Amino acid sequence: MMKKPIVVIPSITPKNKNLDKFGGWNWMDISKKAWKYWCGKNGYELVIYDKCTLEDLNKYRVTIQRWFDIHDFLDEKGIEYSNVLMVDACSIPKWDCPDFFKLTGDNLCGVIELDNLKWVYESVQGYKDIFNGFELDINKYIYSGWVIFNESHRELFSKFKKFYLDNTEEFIKLQTETVNRGTCQTPLNYFIQMNNIKVDFIPQTFRLSHLHRREALKHNWQMDGTQYEDKTPFFIKYGYIWVFSGFAKEHRNSLMEQTWNLVGEKYA
Repeated sequence: MMKKPIVVIPSITPKNKNLDKFGGWNWMDISKKAWKYWCGKNGYELVIYDKCTLEDLNKYRVTIQRWFDIHDFLDEKGIEYSNVLMVDACSIPKWDCPDFFKLTGDNLCGVIELDNLKWVYESVQGYKDIFNGFELDINKYIYSGWVIFNESHRELFSKFKKFYLDNTEEFIKLQTETVNRGTCQTPLNYFIQMNNIKVDFIPQTFRLSHLHRREALKHNWQMDGTQYEDKTPFFIKYGYIWVFSGFAKEHRNSLMEQTWNLVGEKYA
């Protein structure tokens, strides 16, 4: 049987849930429902990454661990695949989102991060020393919550895991005290570029985030009261995958619930 692409969503909540952090945790269920529909429509399997190898999730966060053992995780479940999309659980694919796997080949594939360049710059500079002053090309810096990879990248992630575990205390200090700009995204980008991994880039519409900065939560109010009136938010009209990050975390649950109430019937 020919191997097919799969979609993987990390979905692990803390044992002691802080319900106020994201305004609740329903957003994960919304994401899974939407991705289940999209995968079913396109003939792919949705896999929930629900168990980390390292149990201390405060020290080894899910966002970093997902890269450590994803190949082993899939092996243990007996899941075969050609390509894997690792996508954040705060994302919703539009019901008619095109099959992006058809736009990709055998290379690693990602979306260039353009939403918060100040954050990216500060993160890149902050992590620079631990990577021996390597000059990272920000023009090739990708978002870690939307990455397509395959079996050929197993060694890359294995090396990444070893490097991180060998320098865990320094990484934690950078994450929580000195840099405080992300957990896995910048270290992963450094490792990809330092190892000369070929990366293909996919259009921004397949990962539309920081919706408030883009004014994508708004609609074309200039048409209100006319025959062309349309109150559909811009992100729904023009984005294929909506990522609810970049704003205060306590608003995530509410925004995703409002979005699902608006479009959920499309996924029936």
